Amino acid sequence: MASLEEHEKLIEEWRNDYIAERSSKKGWEILEKLAKMQIEAAQQMETEDDVAAADFDDFSTSKLVKLIIGDISTKDLLVDHQIILLEFIPSAHPNILRHVVRTVREKEGAISLLKSSSVAIGVAFARRVTDAEAGEEVGRLMAHLVDHDLINEELKSQLSVANGRESSSIRSRIYSIATERARISSNTSCIHWLYDKILKSVLDTQDVLAQLDALDTFVDIALSGKQNAEALYELGIVKKIYELMEWSKESPDGGEMYLYGTRFMCYMARSYPQVLKYFPDLARRLMLEIRMFDQLSVVSRLGAFDHFASMCFSVEAKETLEDMFKDSKDLENTLGAAGAACTMGTMELKCRTLQAVTLLFQNTTEKIAETWYERLGGKALTHVAVGNVKKPFPEMKNCIYDFWQQLFTYPSVVHQFITFQGFIDWALDDKSEDNPEYEIRKRQIIHRIIELSENTKSAEVLKADPELIGRLKKYLQPAVAPAPRVEEMAL
Repeated sequence: MASLEEHEKLIEEWRNDYIAERSSKKGWEILEKLAKMQIEAAQQMETEDDVAAADFDDFSTSKLVKLIIGDISTKDLLVDHQIILLEFIPSAHPNILRHVVRTVREKEGAISLLKSSSVAIGVAFARRVTDAEAGEEVGRLMAHLVDHDLINEELKSQLSVANGRESSSIRSRIYSIATERARISSNTSCIHWLYDKILKSVLDTQDVLAQLDALDTFVDIALSGKQNAEALYELGIVKKIYELMEWSKESPDGGEMYLYGTRFMCYMARSYPQVLKYFPDLARRLMLEIRMFDQLSVVSRLGAFDHFASMCFSVEAKETLEDMFKDSKDLENTLGAAGAACTMGTMELKCRTLQAVTLLFQNTTEKIAETWYERLGGKALTHVAVGNVKKPFPEMKNCIYDFWQQLFTYPSVVHQFITFQGFIDWALDDKSEDNPEYEIRKRQIIHRIIELSENTKSAEVLKADPELIGRLKKYLQPAVAPAPRVEEMAL
């Protein structure tokens, strides 16, 4: 095997040769040499323990391969010379393989060829999906190919031999294909078999880390879109996870599973709000935790508010909750407790709670925003926010500005602020913010108020005093330079 210095010199020579000619013929000559070199290196590494594995772990080799493959046409690469690629893939160093896979995936027409006349190359790539370094990039390619039977058979084979110390990480790399497939396509019927494998890992209570990792895969799938989330429900996966979550609630060792299961269900609600009606106890229990926030541990309180914000994230979810609790005060009392929690606890707890509350207003309607803000505290919450933004606590100030940035999309909510004298006094005080960053953020809020006042539709709801808008506009005007002194004029 060549030394690292000799290898780098050889790669540089090949690169110069290719650039000088830059033809398909020259490219294939170099790829053949590189493939042969890799095979020899792999054979030598099997017999010599002290051989360095870094000979193909250099940036120059990856750049050369990417350059050549990028120039070669798709048909020439995957059909006419696929034998060379088939020899190259099995022994390719992961750092090189990542570039090869990405370049092939991005070539026009490559995906259709890998599922037809060049499926052997797709299978060869599939055999490298468990590589620690290259597996993620290979998985992205597999997500496009899993509707081919031979690809699926190879992935099933990889899963069947995943045993031993590294079995969890190997399975995780294959499970990630399901996440990627859900991201690029709503048609995931071709990998429902993989969903079954992932669910089996979730239900396996013997390996908690593998269990939670598999559940994270379903979280990503649920967040990828409504159709994918709905498929998880229709396949019975959501029900089984919910049952496991309920069982773990009573188990002394199941705390993590209950927490992760609640998180999964709330993320399901983001994409598929109907799940709240199918499992109403989930919403009731979580809302009860919010109302009892002062009795929870720090971790439980943070988890409860994060989950509640996720559960209520979409407009449909908020409307579903409104309908579910229209005959009770549960939702109103829950929001009231959330508003109170923004003022109670350590600085970190108050900030995290306010961040969760901010998410409630990221996707909503004007009517819901007005109602929910009033339930959170209305004028009392406005008073608390204005009081805290004046205090020298950067974390809290940032959270309040983020909160206002979100709130000041809704004229009815903004109306409550511009009719609150404490807010107006702060807004018009040119000394209220001495930090340039916060002065910019304050000006952004004022700009938003002015924009709403100038929009005919929102102005009717905002009901802003024209004199006040004029004063706010004047505040934004640059300061007038002072008149020059007599001494300066003399100069």
